[in-house]
Amino acid sequence: MIILRSPESPLAYLGFQLHPPSPALRPYVQSYWTFCRATPLSAFHEEYMHPHGRFGIVFNFGDTLYLDGQAVREPLFLDGVNTISRKMGFFGAVDLMGVSFQEGGAYPILGLPLHELRDAITLLDAVHRPELIRLHARLQEADALPARIQLLDAWLIQRLLSGKEQNALIPASLIALRQTRGQMPIPDLARDMAISQRQLERLYQTQVGISPKQYSQLLKVETARLTLKQLHSQTTTRLAMDLGFYDQAHFIREFRDVVGITPYAYLKRGRGR
Repeated sequence: MIILRSPESPLAYLGFQLHPPSPALRPYVQSYWTFCRATPLSAFHEEYMHPHGRFGIVFNFGDTLYLDGQAVREPLFLDGVNTISRKMGFFGAVDLMGVSFQEGGAYPILGLPLHELRDAITLLDAVHRPELIRLHARLQEADALPARIQLLDAWLIQRLLSGKEQNALIPASLIALRQTRGQMPIPDLARDMAISQRQLERLYQTQVGISPKQYSQLLKVETARLTLKQLHSQTTTRLAMDLGFYDQAHFIREFRDVVGITPYAYLKRGRGR
């Protein structure tokens, strides 16, 4: 899913809610999410989307959305495995629903090498475009949220039955990286998984969409970002050490590459200056 978080404002004004998938889908789908406002927005608002190494699909039933200031006129679009933070803009009627896959969970359902869809939003013919357009129409016609969730459950289960098998090393290795907050060296990970580092890299590119190193970077930056929200001092030097960055310069560079601003700027923005 695209998980939207903003240091500037909560998401209640967008009617943000999370919804669990059916039990059969939980190894592959983290959640469904919805934004639904009773009244249209009279002013333009933007919210940050920070990358988590997950793939998603967004169904828009309201007015035009904006990604990094560019209008997205398609009624549904991909949330590819993003490696940088982006901004989603809202104006007018807000009514959308999304699927947030687990890391690596989209591959068994879509059956495509996910690295081909990295940072993508455009629906390709290879991504079952006509099928998804029909699904969007059925979702829009549904008379209530439970009916929409049932439709998504049914479609995803059908795709799962006809998709591709997830390699067992994917969930096991993802857990290992998450448990160490991305600090586990990739050669050590490959050794523990009894696979060569090159094979592990290829497996991640296909079934996760990014390399193990990129996923580790996202984990470390996410941990840093969440920690910065709780900091009461102005220094980030100790945080860089705790998260296993080589030095402060390395921390600043990797944080800025993902979030778009420095840790110090993020810290100031979180405090509303």
